[in-house]
Amino acid sequence: MDNNLWYQIPVALVMGFMIWRMVPVAKNWLQNGPKGSSKEWLNVSMLLAAVVLFVTFLIVVVRG
Repeated sequence: MDNNLWYQIPVALVMGFMIWRMVPVAKNWLQNGPKGSSKEWLNVSMLLAAVVLFVTFLIVVVRG
């Protein structure tokens, strides 16, 4: 268990550092990024729905 803990501590520190560095960039993207039209959002939502349905279909087929 000690080996696992000493592995998890640096990984948690690196993840925390990455999140700390990405938050200001994400705020900037949200404020100054391109705005999508309703047609673009409809296309994105339809593509995401198709992916969800396809993954659901694959799960059903594999489970038999």
